Amino acid sequence: MTATETRRGRPRSEAIDAAILDATVDELVDHGRNGLSMERVADRAGVAKTTVYRRYPDADEMIVAALRGMKGGPPTMPDAGVRDQLVALLDSMRQTWSEPRFAAVMRRVAADGTTAPEAYAEHRERLVGPHIARFREVLEQGVVQGLIRGDVDLEWVRTMIVAPVTATTMTLRPAMTAAQVETTVDTVLRGVAP
Repeated sequence: MTATETRRGRPRSEAIDAAILDATVDELVDHGRNGLSMERVADRAGVAKTTVYRRYPDADEMIVAALRGMKGGPPTMPDAGVRDQLVALLDSMRQTWSEPRFAAVMRRVAADGTTAPEAYAEHRERLVGPHIARFREVLEQGVVQGLIRGDVDLEWVRTMIVAPVTATTMTLRPAMTAAQVETTVDTVLRGVAP
C-alpha cells in the first residue's frame, strides 16, 4: 500500500489491540507459552478469533508484542558518567521487574524456556537484545575511560550487575531497593576496576 492509498475496512482499534495484548499476558501467566491458546486470548479479549489472527499470524508474534508492551524499550540515559548510567539502567530494570504482573510473566516464561529453548532464545533476543546492547555500550565507555579493565568479559560484568534483579524476581524475594541498585553497581565496578 502506498502513502496515497487508503486502507479498506474499519481502522484498527487501539482498545482492541490493548485488550488482545492484555489477554495474552493473562494467558501467559495462567497457562504459559506452551499452553497459550489464541482462542482463549480472543475469548478473554472479547473479540472474534479472526480479529486476533488478523493481527498476529501466530502465538509467538502475539507473545512478543505483549511482552514488548509490558517491558518497553531501554530507558533514556542521563547525561552522566558510566556509574550513573549503569545505575539508571539497573534501576529501570528493577522497577519493571518488581511490578507483580511482569514478575509473574517472567517466572512463567523462564520456566517454559526449559521445554522450548529455541523459542525462549528468540524471544529473549527480540525483547532483551536492545537492553543488553545499551548496557554493553555503557560498559564499553567504562573501558575506554579506564574505569573497567580491558581484559574482562563485559557480558559477564553485565550479568553480575543484573543478576540480583532477576534472582529476586525468580525466587519470590522482596524487590531490590534503589539503594541496593547503587550498591550492586558500585560493588561490581570496584571488582573490575584497573
